[in-house]
Formats: sequence, C-alpha cells, structure tokens
Amino acid sequence: MEFILSTAIIIFLVMDPLGNMPFFISTLSGVPQSRRRKIIFREALIALAALTVFLLCGKYMLKIFHISQGSIGIAGGVVLFLIALKMIFSSDKAPEKEKREPFIVPLAIPMLAGPSSLATIILVQGAPDATLPYCAAAMFIAWLPATVILVFSSTIAELIGGNRILEAGQSLMGLLLTAISIEMLVKGIKLSFM
Repeated sequence: MEFILSTAIIIFLVMDPLGNMPFFISTLSGVPQSRRRKIIFREALIALAALTVFLLCGKYMLKIFHISQGSIGIAGGVVLFLIALKMIFSSDKAPEKEKREPFIVPLAIPMLAGPSSLATIILVQGAPDATLPYCAAAMFIAWLPATVILVFSSTIAELIGGNRILEAGQSLMGLLLTAISIEMLVKGIKLSFM
C-alpha cells in the first residue's frame, strides 16, 4: 500500500495538473463552455490509454536494454529533479488561444501523458516492490484527481483568485518533487555502488 501511495504521488506531481490549469484554460478559451469539460475528460482518457501502454510495455523495454534497478533509480532521480526545477522556476506564459477544438495534441499528449509522465511510468516499474497491479493502481490513483482538477479548472481558478495562487501551488509541488527525486537518486546510487 505504501508503494502504491508514494508512486501515485510521484506520478500526480509529474502530471502537474495545477501547473497545467492555465494552459488548459487558455487552450479551451475559444471552445464553448458547454463542451470544455467533455473535451478535458476525453483528453484525460486518451492520456490514460497512453500511460497504460507504457505501463504494459515499460518492463519489457527495461529488459531489452538491460537496465538495472540502480540505473533506474539514478535516472529517475535526475529526471524528476529537472522536472521539479522547471516547476519551481517556470515563468512560461500560457499559449495563444486555440481556434479549433483540440484533439489528442496538445492536451492529452504531451500535457498529461508527456515524456515526463511516460518515463516515470517506466521508471517506477524498476522499484523493488513494483508489480503490474500496484503500478496500475498507482497510475489510476494519480490520474483520477489530476483529471478532476483539470475538468473543473475554470471553476477552481475563479475560486482561488487567478494564476498567482496556481503558480505558488506549482512551486510547492515542485519543492516536494525535488525531495522525492533526491531520495530516488540516493537509493539508485546505493543499489549501484554499495
């Protein structure tokens, strides 16, 4: 249970729904309000399908490339650390409005199921306690609240008072992810060299 919860937290932080909220709001600003939630839910399902494919194939990819658990820990720590730094220091503006309804790109892929999320799905399978059911449960537990946050992104943004609060939340999530990444890196080094 501890593995499922900790893995779900990592995947949730990497998916970064709070950081993606301004992007989703801006991208869908040209779409009628009545369609927005349906589009976000559809895109989230597509992202879940992409994550599931990587979940099912990731373990075999590790075997094909002869990647050890120590290497997974080190690589995962470095990747998550870079993602965390981006979350903490990001000052990117939201993109211009999309005039047409987005499909798969850019909301499902790469915003929800981007390189970071897909790599994390593969990396967590190298953990000692990792089993396919545990990883699937963790992935779904992370995906569900991320989807709920994004489906209600416009409402949440109005309630909390705009982008400044969202940016602060994103930085806080980045700080937590930094600590997790350092822990993964230390465990990977121990497995590889001790």
